[in-house]
Amino acid sequence: MLIRIYGFLAAVSATYTFAVIGYSQVNLLNLVDMGIAVDFAMRMQTLQHDLVGMLDLFLPIIIVALLLAFSFAALIISRMPHLRTVGYVLAGTMGIYAVIVSLGLMMGTNPIAVTRSAGGLLSQVAAGAVGGLVFAVVTAKLNSKGNPKDNQNKAPTNSTQQSVSRD
Repeated sequence: MLIRIYGFLAAVSATYTFAVIGYSQVNLLNLVDMGIAVDFAMRMQTLQHDLVGMLDLFLPIIIVALLLAFSFAALIISRMPHLRTVGYVLAGTMGIYAVIVSLGLMMGTNPIAVTRSAGGLLSQVAAGAVGGLVFAVVTAKLNSKGNPKDNQNKAPTNSTQQSVSRD
């Protein structure tokens, strides 16, 4: 249980960090498109500001999205464990996408401004995919018992194959 909590916290942290990086850089790219010069120092200052400034609003959205997505994915993955990593990556992706679409439908416009463009939307759902991958990797130890991955280092044997020697 503790590994799942660590995995979830790591996934939330990774998703939040990547989402904010995407958010900041897409917004700065829009400024560059308007002819405003943006240097590396401004990019770092903006990123630092956004990482702290979006904690109270954006982080809870990510927590809820991933909690629901990973819970749903766990139900499916329990029946198809061979799709575990892909399942959590897709869950993270779709969890973030579902929240973005839901907020847009509830509010009539998307409150996460960067997702109004294809590049911005892609940056946010990619962050969800990263979070799903982090969750799958961190919690992989839970599946080590009885997992087919444990037997990957063993040489396959096939008792039905026999060498036939011809004289």
